[in-house]
Amino acid sequence: MLARLRVRGWLQVRTPLHVGGAERDPNGDLQVAVNGRGQPYVPGTSLAGALRAFAEGDRPPAERLDSPWGYVMPGTQKGTASRVVVQDALITNTPSLGKDGLPDDVLDPAQLETRVSVGVDRVSGTAAHGFLHGRLVVPRGAYLRLELDVESTPDDLGEDRVWLGRLLGALAEGRVRLGAAKTRGLGRVELLTEALQIHEQRFDNRAGLLAALHGDGGQAWTLTDLRPDQDQAVRQALGIEIGWRPAAPVMVRSAVDGVAVDAVPLTSATSPTQVAPVLPGSALKGRLRAQAERIERTVRALDAPTAGDEAGPAERSAAFRRQLDQLAAVRALFGAAPAPRARDTTSNPASEEDSRGVGAVAVDDCFATSSIPAEVWNAVYCVPGDDPQAAGEPQGLDPGAREELARYGLEQADHVAIDRWTGGAAEGRLYSVLEPHGLAWEPITLTVDLDRLARHRDVSADAALALLLLVLRDLKAGRVPLGYATNRGLGDITVDAVTLTFPDQRGQVELDEFLASPEADRLTGAWCAYIDGSTP
Repeated sequence: MLARLRVRGWLQVRTPLHVGGAERDPNGDLQVAVNGRGQPYVPGTSLAGALRAFAEGDRPPAERLDSPWGYVMPGTQKGTASRVVVQDALITNTPSLGKDGLPDDVLDPAQLETRVSVGVDRVSGTAAHGFLHGRLVVPRGAYLRLELDVESTPDDLGEDRVWLGRLLGALAEGRVRLGAAKTRGLGRVELLTEALQIHEQRFDNRAGLLAALHGDGGQAWTLTDLRPDQDQAVRQALGIEIGWRPAAPVMVRSAVDGVAVDAVPLTSATSPTQVAPVLPGSALKGRLRAQAERIERTVRALDAPTAGDEAGPAERSAAFRRQLDQLAAVRALFGAAPAPRARDTTSNPASEEDSRGVGAVAVDDCFATSSIPAEVWNAVYCVPGDDPQAAGEPQGLDPGAREELARYGLEQADHVAIDRWTGGAAEGRLYSVLEPHGLAWEPITLTVDLDRLARHRDVSADAALALLLLVLRDLKAGRVPLGYATNRGLGDITVDAVTLTFPDQRGQVELDEFLASPEADRLTGAWCAYIDGSTP
């Protein structure tokens, strides 16, 4: 090593983040990693793995990055250690360092949020057996301390500058995702370029060595210096932005009921003192997938497989997996659950032959544009009045709290089931919902990995993309409600525009304009050929 490229900066969490750990917490099955001091962090191994995977995927297949990131030749002792050193990244509330140079506003574990995910059986419409779990996540707006060194030689230094510039540029553009559930709303981070420091230290001369020992950063570089003008990303992705507004209350129900009101919308922190209603990417992706399955099963006249009324838990779980695996185009777009591990450890249950795994479509969390002070939101979970016997009983919001929440577009609505014999309220069937009215929402954002779509073995990329466009067409036509209680008056939306951003010279195209183009006819032909020539 005769030179070192040293990067110091901050990553901001743009959508909630989950990097798994081994701690035990009753709030969720899947825990967030914490260090020896109990502080949430992203281990350097996890960060390095995500950065390497993106850096290698954003290059031509012939240009591997074995030299900087290290490699091992299978079945031999040939290989080399990585020249890239990635430090653990502490998670903080603010991008600030203390006098010791370490982050001084570390995220409190109490600020972690719980997200509950469930698989919905296509036949019964209820939770699929074995597919309900809770996951702790780092809230939106948190920061990760990025500390990365590239140890280089005179022969490698030029190439190291190029790929590092590409990687940092992708981080600055928010194209690199970290952690789990990256296609279901989590893990999008963005590099803060205004706080980025890049220095090149030289150790092949006396002056450079002394400067490094005295703490001199060496030659300073900017991100623009490291990124050639002609630099183009190799990874092909289609961006989709859906501008929409609610025609009725739209919400995803929180897994935690309120005390003063029964059903409350899921919210997520946007700052340490503010929360906002959110439609998680997992719920949005699930709804789009359900519509895609409806379309393909309709044209095929194909029912979803079921285990039968007398089946046990294992059979019901296996039947749900068959539902996810049944339709190749849907599987290519939205993914499928991994196959269960075989008892025979010599076999590879996750081989590429079954085409399971992550899909090509990623859907971000969608937040309301207005935030609610945390102390106002806490009224939903406070016992109204001073009666100690009221604890845990739904009593309705305190009038003052109700008026305050109404200022942020949240209104309590009371519902009751009617007894079919008496015509009166059914016993135990009175409940309340805190409905969001008149809220404005961010656009729904989708990213389609065209490279992954093209590698799928069971369906052509054109046919799968045609199916996705049919789903978007139905969404714009108002046929796809979103969120909770869509059969009871909630969830209707009005889509104002669907904008497709292609990675080539086509650039941005509105959905209706694209559907009327000759290219849409070509995709239609691919879709018809897939339906006519494939076997379910």
